[in-house]
Amino acid sequence: MFEAEIKYAADSAFAPIGAALPETVYRDVYFDTPDDALAAAGRELRLRACDGTSVLTCKRPPFDAATASKEELETVVADGAAMAAILHSLGYAPRIALSKRVRRFRDAFHGLALDIAVVTVDFAPETFVEIEHLAHTREAAQAALPHIRAYAAAHGLTRECPRAYTAMFQANLAQKEHAPCTRTTPPSPRT
Repeated sequence: MFEAEIKYAADSAFAPIGAALPETVYRDVYFDTPDDALAAAGRELRLRACDGTSVLTCKRPPFDAATASKEELETVVADGAAMAAILHSLGYAPRIALSKRVRRFRDAFHGLALDIAVVTVDFAPETFVEIEHLAHTREAAQAALPHIRAYAAAHGLTRECPRAYTAMFQANLAQKEHAPCTRTTPPSPRT
């Protein structure tokens, strides 16, 4: 499926009018080769655990650079730990692990079925709203993007955030690694 998705920065209290679904937590592990070949090619290989179910997802490079919308291939796996072991035996290693708390909603707009997720991630304080439509073709997904923007604008969402969570995680990690050291001892007096 082609996922037409736009992510927005939002207030933590944001809630659309659509039908509310149960809140959930996604525990995502992204796998890659030791030299990060998948990331370099714009691909992602994710194993997600959610509500007792594991899902393996392969994301192809974005078909829309402005939104980072991607084609996704995914399947439910019977045993998440076994799938992780299989990936490891094939040469993939866990590169990023993160948790997302998600309040989910469904709505319709201009004939499109929309999934709306209000998301907080464990590595940053911001709240994000993902608005997505799953389409069978790239063309249909691209045609949905203007409608998603119109839906977002109608709900007061204006600050698009096209970076993937994996990119945000890496940037956050790099920022922490380059933070100045905190002085724990007083400076020695000048002589």
